[in-house]
Amino acid sequence: MKTILLSCIAVLFSTQIFAQSLESDRLALVAIYTATSTGYDDVYDVPNFNDITGWNVPGSPGDSPCGWTGVTCEGGRVTRLDLSMFQVHGPIAPEIGNLSALTYLNLQGSGEESYPLVGELPTALGNLTNLEYLNIGGNALGWTNVSVIGSLIKLKELRMDTSGDYPAEFANLVNLETCVIGQYGPWSGLNIKFPDVIYQWTKIKHLYMAGLVYTTSITGQIGNLSNLETLELGSLIGSNIPTEIGSLTKLTRLVIAGNRSIDRNIDAIPSEIGNLVNLRYLQLIGNNISGSIPASFTNLTELRELYLDQNKLSGGIPSFLGNLVNLQKLGLGQNQFSGIVPVELTTIPDLVELNLFDNQLSGPLPDLSALPASFRVSLIWNKFTFAGLEQSVTKLNGYSWQAAVPMVVNGTPTAATMGYPATLSVNVGGTPANNTYRWYKNNALQVTKVGDPTFSAADEATYHVVVTNSLLPLLTLQSVNYKVVRLPVTLVKFDARRMSNGNELTWKTTSETNNKGFEIERSADARTFEKIGFVDGSGDSKENQFYHFTDLNPLTIGYYRLKQLDYDGKFEYSKVIAVKAAKGVIKMYPNPAQTELTVEGAAENELVSVFTSTGAPVMKGAKLSGGKLDVKNLKEGIYTIKIGDVAKKLLIKR
Repeated sequence: MKTILLSCIAVLFSTQIFAQSLESDRLALVAIYTATSTGYDDVYDVPNFNDITGWNVPGSPGDSPCGWTGVTCEGGRVTRLDLSMFQVHGPIAPEIGNLSALTYLNLQGSGEESYPLVGELPTALGNLTNLEYLNIGGNALGWTNVSVIGSLIKLKELRMDTSGDYPAEFANLVNLETCVIGQYGPWSGLNIKFPDVIYQWTKIKHLYMAGLVYTTSITGQIGNLSNLETLELGSLIGSNIPTEIGSLTKLTRLVIAGNRSIDRNIDAIPSEIGNLVNLRYLQLIGNNISGSIPASFTNLTELRELYLDQNKLSGGIPSFLGNLVNLQKLGLGQNQFSGIVPVELTTIPDLVELNLFDNQLSGPLPDLSALPASFRVSLIWNKFTFAGLEQSVTKLNGYSWQAAVPMVVNGTPTAATMGYPATLSVNVGGTPANNTYRWYKNNALQVTKVGDPTFSAADEATYHVVVTNSLLPLLTLQSVNYKVVRLPVTLVKFDARRMSNGNELTWKTTSETNNKGFEIERSADARTFEKIGFVDGSGDSKENQFYHFTDLNPLTIGYYRLKQLDYDGKFEYSKVIAVKAAKGVIKMYPNPAQTELTVEGAAENELVSVFTSTGAPVMKGAKLSGGKLDVKNLKEGIYTIKIGDVAKKLLIKR
């Protein structure tokens, strides 16, 4: 009888404890509801409110909260609370700490602009030691009591906004597998110390910390988080990305999203990122990264998306990106890439998006026809012409605002923007019949031509051309301005001949105005000229004037031109004339030679080339020194020595 009585008392006591625990949970939920439905919020200047439905509030003692919307029970206790589907505005009631059996708490708000939870975190939140999931993101909660979260050591997933530096207590969260502590809303860009506490989270798999601007450096300890599969970081400080990131070989997603406007600069992309062979998503944007794309990126064959926008990357776009056979989206915009678009990119079978916006790239654009029908490329703000664009117009997602095209003067492209009267044109590619050229003189339209790019600029004025293409209506190309100047000297004759003492140059003018004089320039190849003398001009003259100059040290074949200089700094070149020495005047000895060859009959700075018996060059563009040529580095054998157009055989024997 006594045993039966004791058993009854135990059952009664157990039932009472169970009821009291569930009742405590119910009262905590009622307090949470009441805190967000009564009172007034001075910050937002509105009453607290919520739109929670499906709750029996205030209810009666003994009512079960199990089954209320967003409430889940197990073992007679509330284990899950999810208010994310409701709009809840007001403070978090401290009674939330009485829900001690909670393993899941989701208080996700709708953002600061949508009247979220406000106030400080209650310190009683630290009582929820069974929590494995906590989400308090999208709210406007204070930062004073944030260290209380460090008590929740069973947490496997944490999602929250950042309002300040993270306290040391967060290092206790060693069981975290997923953590979102960045700023992913419209108000991103908060300055905080880099949270070194994360280096203790050795179980972490998914870590999201983008939208932040770090005031202290990330260290190589990031490489200790070997279980990471996702890593998102904000704007780094310092000149380097830690190379240890390359040891996180489980990563499938890596984001380092900086804020380009704060003018931080990173020296280079570490080649070690090429070790992350499991990456499917890589984003390194807005960090002002210099240098080039590392060749190690050719290893990232699992990549689906690669974004390197908003940096200072330069050089050509590497052709090895064509090896990324699974790539679907490639972003290279707002960099300093130059050169052409490598044809290898057109061989990536699933590529549907290519952003080349705001670089220094030029054409011709390769044929894009092999890419999917949905493929689009942005070319805006580069140096493209119509070359290659016509056949790919359906795949261009923006191609306007290209750089001014250079002027072609008398058939020769030039960087000059001023010269004497000439035939002007531009090279803009495209089908000639589709191109319309509108030539302007001092900004006044002079002529419109279809298919003919040339224009005779005879008068002193500033000229430019505007070109459109009938198949590319969004792109209007404009040339640089080219100013034509007429120099006040009439040169009617310019001759040269070989004399016993050198090459004699003579020229004649019929009128001169403001003529300072003539620079005499000489070249060995008619391309690169050097100044060898100067003859004064006659200033102002309406009579014939005769001039001469003797080149006392002529080349075997010499090319000459005059550079007429005006006192105002203007200048004009004459035609180029050539003077050729008679053959057979050059002597070379000794032959055979050992270490040094003497050359007679050639100019001191004459260019010398040496070829093997098979015609392979072994010395090119060498110059004589005191009539001597150093041949000690040549192996024994027969060679051809060429000076100008004179060639002689030479035997080297030692």
